[in-house]
Amino acid sequence: MLIELKDVNKTYFGAQPLHVLKGINLGIERGEFVSIMGASGSGKSTLLNILGILDNYDSGEYRINGKLIWDLTEAKAAEYRNKMIGFIFQSYNLIGFKTAVENVELPLFYQGVSRHKRHEMAMEYIDRLGLKDWAGHYPNEMSGGQKQRVAIARALVTKPDIILADEPTGALDSKTSVEIMDLLKELNEREKLTIIVVTHESGVANYTNKIIHIKDGVIGQIEENHAHNSVHFGGEGMLK
Repeated sequence: MLIELKDVNKTYFGAQPLHVLKGINLGIERGEFVSIMGASGSGKSTLLNILGILDNYDSGEYRINGKLIWDLTEAKAAEYRNKMIGFIFQSYNLIGFKTAVENVELPLFYQGVSRHKRHEMAMEYIDRLGLKDWAGHYPNEMSGGQKQRVAIARALVTKPDIILADEPTGALDSKTSVEIMDLLKELNEREKLTIIVVTHESGVANYTNKIIHIKDGVIGQIEENHAHNSVHFGGEGMLK
């Protein structure tokens, strides 16, 4: 089992304590394409933050590849994130004063990869995502779909165990949303990448093979989705 959560609880202590996750039990196998679906306030963002080692939990166990993720120092958490997890965000989170290729290079810089090697690796992923002609452009010169492709290249470049996508089509029009979801689906099928998409949209969730419903901090129905959308790409698809 790649990802395993056992009885995970999380409470935020403010003026009024808020018990956000209530005994989450969840297992995700390597190579699965899964969506976590819930309305605003369901606990899905908190669950994403715990899965992404961006936040700690109060009790229970969270393991990646059998490794217990618990109470890590910020430096250790950052190291694990950088090695094991690639993030795709709704707002892209690109750095405005860096070009597309420089944005993709960034996680490799933090891993200590040499300048020449990281440029070579970043260009390979930029090319695979159909952005070769945009490598030297800045985010403000690109469309939303192009920016999200840069973000996907950045998530993939370290060859992580898990891709976590937080509302990856939230800022895109419907045509571009289809392109991005087709792309994630193709990455899962061709490269056996483990992808977890957090969304409130059923159209996005329907691309995945398994839909995990979360409501009021509790996992409800887990739906095996055999009727998921097929990938529609001309010829060989986007990935080289």
